[in-house]
Amino acid sequence: MKFIGILLLFLASSGAGLYASQSLRNDVRRTETLIALTEECSAYIRYQQPELDELIRILAQNSMYRDFAFLRNFCEQLNPCSEPSFVWCQAVRNDNAVPVQTKEILDSLGHVLGTTDVDGQLSALEMHRTQLQQALSICRERYQKQGKLYQSLGILTGCMLGIFLW
Repeated sequence: MKFIGILLLFLASSGAGLYASQSLRNDVRRTETLIALTEECSAYIRYQQPELDELIRILAQNSMYRDFAFLRNFCEQLNPCSEPSFVWCQAVRNDNAVPVQTKEILDSLGHVLGTTDVDGQLSALEMHRTQLQQALSICRERYQKQGKLYQSLGILTGCMLGIFLW
């Protein structure tokens, strides 16, 4: 019985380390997806020039962005009386899938989309894409340094608990 308890403690601490590491990996993946989102926005604006609500509706329907609830929330909450940039910022802030380090970048993007001409929006998207790429390099570096650390700490903590309790 004691052995089973120790084994469960080991598995729990190892799982916690793996979970923390996976969380960092998800930040990398989601930041990459946000970069793809800005590229797709640029393509739509350049070639189709849709209205802002139509653009976001198209993006929200894309399965590639299904992790991000802020696109759907923006479409649901936008109405003729609301300010699009305010609705955008609220939707981004309330979306837990958006990595913390990219929320500010997306907030500022919301103040530009739909407010300038095509060239202005394309320039803003390019600038925000560059900022997202910088955030991506930080996320990758953090994952490479801390991801293995979290995994190792989880396993070592489990071993330490097992030894102490044995």
